[in-house]
Parts: sequence; C-alpha cells; structure tokens
Amino acid sequence: MRQSQEQQYHEPLHNPEIETGPMILRIFTLTLEPADPMHFSIGDLRSYLSSRLDEYTVLHKDSSSGFIHRYPAVQCRQIKNTLMAVGISQGADLLRQISDEQGEISTGETSCTITARDTSIRNEEFGITGTNVTYEFLTPWLALNQQNQKKFYDLKGKPERDAFMIEIIVRNLGTLAKSLDYAVPAPINCEAKVRFRRDRIDRHNVMVFLGKFRTNLTIPDYLGIGQSVFLGFGAIKRISEIIETDDEKTRS
Repeated sequence: MRQSQEQQYHEPLHNPEIETGPMILRIFTLTLEPADPMHFSIGDLRSYLSSRLDEYTVLHKDSSSGFIHRYPAVQCRQIKNTLMAVGISQGADLLRQISDEQGEISTGETSCTITARDTSIRNEEFGITGTNVTYEFLTPWLALNQQNQKKFYDLKGKPERDAFMIEIIVRNLGTLAKSLDYAVPAPINCEAKVRFRRDRIDRHNVMVFLGKFRTNLTIPDYLGIGQSVFLGFGAIKRISEIIETDDEKTRS
C-alpha cells in the first residue's frame, strides 16, 4: 500500500522480556441522565468524578488493582443527549464503587441519575493484534495543535491532507500506547477517512475532525485519542464497517 494511504508507527522494544501480546485494561462504564440538563453539564460530572478519583487514589494507592498515571483514569463523554463516564484501571474501581453506593450523582444543587451500568468491571484487550479493526469517532477529535493546524492549511489538495491526518492518527495511537505503558511490539498501521469542521471551544476557534479509521491496534470502546480526552474529545467505538481505500475503489 502506498505511503500516502497508510502510515506506520513503531517504538522498538527495549526490554526483550516485555509481554508482546495485548495488555488487559480494566474498564467500567456508567450512563447518566441529568435531572435538569440546563443546570447539570458534562463539566459538572467531570469535576465531581475528578474530586472523587483524587480521594480514591489516596486511599487505595497501595492496592494491587493497577494504576495509570499519564492517561486520564476517568473520562466523561456526551454522545448526543447522553452522558457517559468511562473508568480505566483505578477509575473503573471508583465508578463501580459509586454505582454500588448510590443511584445518582449529586453536586449539591442538582443531580444526575445513573440509568445504566456495567454488571461488573470488564477486562478488555489493548494492543497490537493480527486483525485490523475499524473505529468511528463518536465525539470530535481534537487532532491539531497550532503548528500542525498551519501545516494542514498549507497542504495543497485532498490526498496530501488525508496522508497528513493519517500520520497524526498514528502518532496519537502511539502516544496512547505509551501513556498506558504498553510497549508496542510491531508497527501500528492505519487507514482513515476523516473530515474537518470548525468549532468553538472556550471562546477559541478550533479545527476538529470526525470520521473513521482502521488499525491493527485493539482499543476498548469509548476511550479517547488526541488532545483533551479528559474533556470528552476523541472518543472512539469499534464498528463493523470496512473502510474502502481509493485503490480498492479504483480496482472495483
């Protein structure tokens, strides 16, 4: 496959004894419905869970349940009108504890009802496999910093921009793996079809992306990639659809 259609990332293993197969991530999700959507935002949910996670981490820092430090252990999503909280590692333990203790989350002024929850903490694979998987962005992907945004604008034509964005996805996937302390045993490859739109975040004009990509990296649903995943950006979900490349279209 031509380099313009597929990009690869590979961080060599430095320790030959490191496990080369997928790692296991402990995941727990909650779905929530605000009692008053006008007065309970995703920001309120995020602040509440962040403060609870800080308390939980202090109390359970010697636990054997596993901790992550560089990737947000609790991530909040707003997908259409639904609020969702995803816990990874110690975040999974916290969310399960919250849902066992109470049926709602209250910030004092308003509340949010837990409408659905996992029956137990799930063990999900993360890592390189022999199968390519297709994912869709459920929330806008905040892909470009100011420097890369300028590079994107300066590129001429769709093929160059597509190749550039595939390269950014591969970098983001490599960063995700590193933040979870997963040593990549083989190149990460990627094909993608994304489109950009202009958005406004905290009074700043930004460029975000939506679309799909296919990779040999297995990722649990609802995890985020790119910038500001803690704020809900870049959430992905596996889909069954296969991305058809330009070469495949031409041959058909």
